[in-house]
Amino acid sequence: EEEEESQEEEGKETNHSTALLQKRNSLPMKYTALKDSNHHDYLHQSDKNLIKINVSGKEFTTTKETLRFFPDTLLGSSEIEKYYNEEVKAYYFDRHRGMFSALLYFYQSRGVFRSPTNIDRDIVEEELEFFKVDLAKIFSFDDEEDDTPPPELSLRQKLHNFLMDPHYSKAAMVWAFCDMLAIIFSVILLVAESVPTATKYFNDQSYEIYYLLYGLEILINGFFTLDFTLKLISWPKPWLFLKNVLNVLDLLAILPFYIELVAMFTSESGAAGDKFVVLRICRTSRVVRIFRFIRHSKELIVVMKVIAGAVREFVLLSLLIAIFVLLFGTLMYYAELGQDSGFDSILLGCWWSIVTVTTVGYGDLSPTSTVGRLIGSVAVVLGIVILALPMTVIVSKFNESYGAEKRKAEKKTLAKIRARAGLLPEEDGDV
Repeated sequence: EEEEESQEEEGKETNHSTALLQKRNSLPMKYTALKDSNHHDYLHQSDKNLIKINVSGKEFTTTKETLRFFPDTLLGSSEIEKYYNEEVKAYYFDRHRGMFSALLYFYQSRGVFRSPTNIDRDIVEEELEFFKVDLAKIFSFDDEEDDTPPPELSLRQKLHNFLMDPHYSKAAMVWAFCDMLAIIFSVILLVAESVPTATKYFNDQSYEIYYLLYGLEILINGFFTLDFTLKLISWPKPWLFLKNVLNVLDLLAILPFYIELVAMFTSESGAAGDKFVVLRICRTSRVVRIFRFIRHSKELIVVMKVIAGAVREFVLLSLLIAIFVLLFGTLMYYAELGQDSGFDSILLGCWWSIVTVTTVGYGDLSPTSTVGRLIGSVAVVLGIVILALPMTVIVSKFNESYGAEKRKAEKKTLAKIRARAGLLPEEDGDV
């Protein structure tokens, strides 16, 4: 009976191995590793098809065929033998356990890698490097595809890539650096102009430095204008150019300078007051230029997308604050009526309420009556609750959106590799 059971188990293992090999051979994937495969014999656990791997105390079990499918990697080559540990009776690795689950799925799925969203990208790359999983090298490419040159980009497409992707070329990187330098100098000039001791150098033409500062302002705005014009020309669909929020911010960054020029040359002497108001508005609007930094930061772009996707949550937060501000502002006004505490209207009560509910507490207004202080105490306690409840939803939305954007970025990184290998992602989450 024992011999029959052992034969049945061996038969099951053989059938399982055969099924895995059939599945592997039926896949529409071609790997470089299979061409020069060195199917080594495992020195340990060689009597079974199953193999045990211990990663920092967590044990994983898989088949040898699964690992041998990628023989150029650490787990699929004979190099794994030096990691066998007699104490745990398994191949032991003192590595990241959570990352190894994704790595093992890569072997099981024959090349589908899903990067964990809760693990830092640097750790992911470090673990892939340790286990010698080179995603770019693993996939093989058909000779016909290699002989086919990539489609030639038009001048307009090249210009678009040059302006939008700093890593497109060294020249694109230099252009992006100049853009950031122009933004920094623009912000410095805006701040310096507000300093009382430096204001005269920006307004009085009798100083020689005035022309230097004004020339620098012209140079910065000229660069911004050229960048905006080239983006408009190279945009895939120019009629949809201003539907992009970042393009609208670029337009708002250069408009004040030209409105200021028009106001300076067209205003009559009798309209000096109106001219002064226009100039003040234009110079204040130059602060919009700092938003150009968003284009150079993927993290800031993610934050913008999160804010756009969490509009309902922000509206909920605003409504809750507005309701409680009006409620406590009205109660405080009537509670302090007749007291010399500064609550002369419900509007002033609402001002005190919003400062208190948001836990800022300027201290410019404070209740003096017992009822007023009681209302103030309730407002402080409820303010914490009001802010905490919607914020948990907003933070959850942020984590969800950030993870989605991270996976999307990783997809784009390997898109060309998978396309050339003839592979298509099985799911939206596949990379």
